[in-house]
Amino acid sequence: MPVSTHVPNVPQIEIDNATDPGLRDVIERAKVTKSPPPAWYRTMGNNPEVAKAFAGYWDMLHRGGTVPHEIKELARIQIAQMVGCEFCARQTSPLAASITEEQKMSCALPNWEHPHPKTRAALHYARTLTLDDGRDSEVYAELKKFYSYAEIIELSAFFCLTAGGNRMAKSWSIEAHGEVPAIPSNAMSIHGNGEHSAAAKSSHSA
Repeated sequence: MPVSTHVPNVPQIEIDNATDPGLRDVIERAKVTKSPPPAWYRTMGNNPEVAKAFAGYWDMLHRGGTVPHEIKELARIQIAQMVGCEFCARQTSPLAASITEEQKMSCALPNWEHPHPKTRAALHYARTLTLDDGRDSEVYAELKKFYSYAEIIELSAFFCLTAGGNRMAKSWSIEAHGEVPAIPSNAMSIHGNGEHSAAAKSSHSA
């Protein structure tokens, strides 16, 4: 039987064809940071100026700032699962080695809660910002116990950039899905089901 070949909606450039030295640096750095991996920037590299600007903003929000990287990385995985981006959900930052496999595969489940309150507050905010409009007053009351307004801006910008990047990756169809799904079948989803709406509203109550 013939083997089907994945054809992305937007092709990846070959790194040898990246004549812009700044873009080449971005792609090489992605081999180390891994979230996102080189395939993301090789796709975005069809527009080098956008790729370089995105990389700078992403690095500042994801690996910079004052909110711990591990918190933002776990929220990034959660958002990828809720948006339904297998490409993004498979990624893991080497700088977030403390995140367990159980946490990766549970963070978007409706009834799962992180044991640490500061991380839990950020995950609740990421959920309501992704699944609703982010204005939940109880989520904000919880968030303000652990984060300054400057950090709330940092989280907001990162979560929204993450959700948008997930949608772009899905639209571009960068890579074929892996044989083993990176997203649990019962994860909360932007597409909704009978439980998702209630879960988004109640996830901060625990």
